[in-house]
Amino acid sequence: MRRTRESSSYPPSAHCSTCSRIDPDRSSTRLAISTAHLKSKSLKAKPPLPLRPIHRMWRRTIDAVEVSNIALPVRALPAALKGVVACQISDFHLDMDEDVDRLELAVDVINREKPEFVFLTGDYFSGPDTMRRYVGAFQHALKRLHPKVGVYAVAGNHDHWSSFDTIAAALEAASVDLLANANRPLKLKGEDLTIVGIDDLWSRRAEPSRAFKDVAPDASTIVLAHNPDTALYARHLSPGVMLSGHTHGGVVRIPFYGSPLRSILRIGKQFYAGLNLYEDFYIYTNRGLGTFWVRIRINCRPEISRFSLTQLALPKSERRPGTVAEPVMQPRRRRRIGPMRPRKARAHR
Repeated sequence: MRRTRESSSYPPSAHCSTCSRIDPDRSSTRLAISTAHLKSKSLKAKPPLPLRPIHRMWRRTIDAVEVSNIALPVRALPAALKGVVACQISDFHLDMDEDVDRLELAVDVINREKPEFVFLTGDYFSGPDTMRRYVGAFQHALKRLHPKVGVYAVAGNHDHWSSFDTIAAALEAASVDLLANANRPLKLKGEDLTIVGIDDLWSRRAEPSRAFKDVAPDASTIVLAHNPDTALYARHLSPGVMLSGHTHGGVVRIPFYGSPLRSILRIGKQFYAGLNLYEDFYIYTNRGLGTFWVRIRINCRPEISRFSLTQLALPKSERRPGTVAEPVMQPRRRRRIGPMRPRKARAHR
């Protein structure tokens, strides 16, 4: 019988410091989960000897977690909050023991960064079956997060397709502040900062106006929304910056091109991953920790985002060309119509 992690007393399995490969000269750090952790948890037979090198390469593509260091521009950020550190993880998709190992490692890495905030942007499970199996391990891992201010979360589409009441209870038990079309005004270093959480767009639960209730237009805000397309419906509310997930970075990324996969975003493929300007605010799309359906990533490592907040000063005259995704509705692809030919007259009998 397969051993699961429903007990919160289950020991963490990704604490080995030898699993980290740190390059201080680069702007990003890659942390690989040791295969020793995975061997003890996997009940599957080893692949045939000729296929093992390919198997190891495949494992590295989905297990090597990259820590991305980003200077995050926030509109109207007070000068005193410049340099505040926040971390984001997203799209855990806890479907197997190895996914829990990856989450446990991410928690260890985030705690070493000693951030003020940790942001979770949805899709914690893929479906109700795996949710029931791993919700205890999920709660246990998140309970170990220790930011200086707090952990804030929003739901993703898969969470609502599972059983979000159960997930919400686990988040609450782990001292995570779940924002479902709500906001939290905070006082940090004597300055005001508001965390806004917009519920999932694909589940038709997103209510941006409700999420921004009582938030002044000139307030400094960090907006959490699982789907980057939420920006289309929140742009008139003057977000300071938006943090999203959902796309898994496009799964496959080609250098200088991006993902060749057909866009699932109405806002545009450029918002699949990383920091991108949309109108007068930035959107950061995290590549996620897990996988869904096809367990593969190509040149698209799982990601922990480490942000250092910075001020955004962007007059309208300095907006980048092509950053505004208009019209909102993408035009339908037209069928090619060839030259018309005269119909043959039918013989009347």
